[in-house]
Amino acid sequence: MLGRGVLSTLYTLTQQRTNTLTMYLDIDQNKPSNRRRGYVVQAEAMLKNLKSRQKRSERLDTACKQALMIVRTMKPSGKSALVVVHPETELRELVQVELVFPPAVHWRRGAFLRPVVEAMDEHERYGVVLTDNQRARLFTSVMGELTEHEDLFSETSQRTRSLGADQMRAQKRHDQRHREEMASHAKRVMDALHDLSLRQPFDRLIVGGTPKAAAQLVRLLPTRMRGKLVDTVSVRVGGSQKEILNKILAVQERMEREREKEIVAGVLAELHDRGKAVAGFAPVLDAVNQGRVWTLIYGKGYSAKGGECGSCDAYSPNPTGPCVYCGEDVHPLPHCVDRISQTVLEMGGRVEVVDGDAKKKLTKPGGIAALLRY
Repeated sequence: MLGRGVLSTLYTLTQQRTNTLTMYLDIDQNKPSNRRRGYVVQAEAMLKNLKSRQKRSERLDTACKQALMIVRTMKPSGKSALVVVHPETELRELVQVELVFPPAVHWRRGAFLRPVVEAMDEHERYGVVLTDNQRARLFTSVMGELTEHEDLFSETSQRTRSLGADQMRAQKRHDQRHREEMASHAKRVMDALHDLSLRQPFDRLIVGGTPKAAAQLVRLLPTRMRGKLVDTVSVRVGGSQKEILNKILAVQERMEREREKEIVAGVLAELHDRGKAVAGFAPVLDAVNQGRVWTLIYGKGYSAKGGECGSCDAYSPNPTGPCVYCGEDVHPLPHCVDRISQTVLEMGGRVEVVDGDAKKKLTKPGGIAALLRY
């Protein structure tokens, strides 16, 4: 699983003065081009093209050989693969995920992790519970992957309706017993959901299944869990994981777009003389250099050319020239937005990549902004 722990490790281990090889591969086995190990041919072509654009380097040759060895020996199990190689630290990392990353290869200082940062922002960890009168299934969903943790069955009787007048009393007893069994089933599901939240903490919660059973479970949610509830969906409890995942991803995308609009609205409201926000590439870099950034926000696909001081490592909005902090030379910094995103994460901040209407609203003040700690 590609989580923040793996991301932090990759970032820390590759922040050397020497370059790191980062490769994103399309390994989706549903595509004919990837069957019969077609992804190996893809990797070979990408690495050959990379070496043709670089100066001859034994380090690069070594990194490419190690990356190809990883690709040739792996068993594809997702849609994309991330391969990171850093010869000096003997780092050889392979992570497969169910998300689609555009194929690319990078040879630069530090692993190129911006696509991963953006994907993590887009895909929070969701808890999912589907329930009907007798059965319940509990899942977690993160980074496009659905993991099932519980599949519970309860002995509940079917609700029937008697027509005869002499059966009314027996019908009332049966209905009462049915309600008690339903309540017992819902309580059991609630206990399982509580245990799951302790074992696999999640940020948001989706409840689904039959409308009546789902509504009863929602009523039982404690305040802490109710605050995480984002939606209830109608989906078959016995549905396939693909069917369930598609429902969840649709909810996640809608919720993410709505949340992004709220974030951007909050940033725009703080863009005044004493507000706790700045917008535009140069002001944001200045805030990052001072360690003031709480949340970095930029539109999906945003890019800008910047530089890094060779002496104090401060970022500069200009690729070359003197550093405004120490006066030493500034060197061009490829993938500048990627680097400042990782710096914000390392400082304990957050990175929000917005799209849709939120991205359009952020374009006017410069396409990038930051909420400040102080």
